[in-house]
Amino acid sequence: MTENEVNQEQASEKYKYSFDYIQHKLEGKKDSFGMLMKEIVRTGICTQCGTCAAVCPVLEWDHLAGEPKLIGKCTGCGICYNQCPRTITDPHQLIGEFKSGYVANTNIPEVIGYQDGGTVTSLICYLFDEHLIDAAIVTMKDPKNPWHPVPQIITSKDDAIKAAGSIYCHSQTVDALMEAVRQDYRSIAFVGTPCNIDAVNKMFSSPAGMLKYFMRAHILTIGLFCMDSFSPEALYPYFKKDGIDLEKVVKMDINKGKFHLYYDEDGEPVKSYTIKSLDKFKSSSCNFCTDLTSENADISVGSVGSGPNKNTVFARTGIGAELLEDAAKKGYLTIEPFDAINLNAVFFLAKLKKVAQYNIQKRKVFIVRDVEEEEEPKIETKKEEKELDIKPIIDSRRAISLKKEVNEEAKTLELSITNTIGFILEDLKIRIASIDEVFEKNVWVTKITELFPYESIEIDYPLEEDGELQLGKVLIEASTESIGKIYSKTYDLSPKK
Repeated sequence: MTENEVNQEQASEKYKYSFDYIQHKLEGKKDSFGMLMKEIVRTGICTQCGTCAAVCPVLEWDHLAGEPKLIGKCTGCGICYNQCPRTITDPHQLIGEFKSGYVANTNIPEVIGYQDGGTVTSLICYLFDEHLIDAAIVTMKDPKNPWHPVPQIITSKDDAIKAAGSIYCHSQTVDALMEAVRQDYRSIAFVGTPCNIDAVNKMFSSPAGMLKYFMRAHILTIGLFCMDSFSPEALYPYFKKDGIDLEKVVKMDINKGKFHLYYDEDGEPVKSYTIKSLDKFKSSSCNFCTDLTSENADISVGSVGSGPNKNTVFARTGIGAELLEDAAKKGYLTIEPFDAINLNAVFFLAKLKKVAQYNIQKRKVFIVRDVEEEEEPKIETKKEEKELDIKPIIDSRRAISLKKEVNEEAKTLELSITNTIGFILEDLKIRIASIDEVFEKNVWVTKITELFPYESIEIDYPLEEDGELQLGKVLIEASTESIGKIYSKTYDLSPKK
C-alpha cells in the first residue's frame, strides 16, 4: 500500500469516527432527511450548498434537480438536518439566552385558578407590596365589550388580581406604557407578548429609541409565551354563531392544541376547538413571528413544559432572576429548579414558530367557469332582487382597499378588492349601483365566500346602457354578516371638464 493510500485510509477512518460519533449523539431524534426535504427543500429556501450530501454517506447531490437524493437507506439520524445552514437546531436559537429556568406557581389564594400557574399576577403583587414599582402595564377585559382587550395602567395589588387571566388577542400595551411615562411613573412593570416586548426593547436599544434618550423610566419587562393571537372581530362572532354567550365566559385557555371556553372556572369547558380549526381567525402577523418565548424580556412566562396549573419561567437578566427568587423566598411563588421543565416540549413549539416564516405562501386564486361543475362557486355575481340586510358598522379599522379603472372598450368598471384587515373575511357581499340623481339603478351584488388576508379579487361591473358607455356616479358597498358594513363610497366616473 502506497503512502498516499495509507493517508487516505487514515483520513477515511477519522471521518468515519466523526460520522459515527455524531450519529450516535443524534440517534433517536425526530430530525431526519424527510424533515429536511419538507421544511427546507420543498419550501424553496434551500441554498443548494450541498452540505447535507457532503456529510451523509447515503446522500448525493442531484445537480439536475438541484436537491439532495438518497442512494441508500436513511436511518433518520438527523446528520443532514443538523448541518444544514437553514435549519434551526441550537437551543439558544430556539428559546433565547437565559440565566436560570424554573417551574413556578402562585401561593396567593385569590390568584389560584385564574390562569395556569398565576405566576405573572403573583410577580406583580410582589412588586407592588415591596414598593419596587409605581405602576404596571397589563391587559384587562373591556367591561362594555366582553373579552375585548384593553391596555391598562394599574397601581395596586388589588388591580393586579382583577387583571388576572389571558386574552388571546393583540393589545396596544405600548400606548399605555407611554402614557404611564407621561404621567411621571418611573418604575414600571410591563407585561406583553413577544411582539410588544420587542417594541419596548427596540425603544431602549435603537439609536432612535424614545426610551433611550428622551424619557427617564426603569421598566421591567415580563414577556408571555405566545404561539398565536386571534382577531376578536372575526373570532368572537364565530363563537356567538356557535351558541357561545361571551358574557357568561369566565375563562379562556389554550392547551394541548385546543382552545377552551369556560362558564365555570373550576368546571369542564363549555366548548373546545382545535387550534387548527381556528387558524383562519388568527392575526396574519403571527404567520411571520418567530419568537415563542419572549426572548427579549427580563422574565419570560408560559404554560408550555410545566404541567397543569404551573408555569415555565425563564429569568433572562440578572434583575429578573433576583426578583423571581426573592418573590419565592417571601412566599408569593413556589419555584422548582430548572430540571423540572420539560424543555423538549418548549423546543418543539419554539421550532414550529421559528420555521413558520419558511412555510408562508402567497395565495393565488384562479376562477374558472365550468358549465358542468355543480360545486358552489367561490364568487357569485347577480343582479340584485331585494335589499340587503346591513348591520351597523362595528369595526373602525379599514377592512378592504379598492382600486378601480374604467375599461372603455369593454364598457365595464374594473375593480380590484383586497382584504387589508389581517383575518379572513367570510361571506363578503360587494354591492355596486349606478346613481341617477337620488335613485339607484343597475344594482349588482357579488358574494365572496372567503377572502384571505391580503388576497385580491377582481370584479367587473357593467357600465353599458342601450349599447352605450354610461359614465356617472357609482356607489360601492361591502358588508359581512359578522361585522356589518365595512365599506361605502360613491365615485364620480364622469369625464372631467
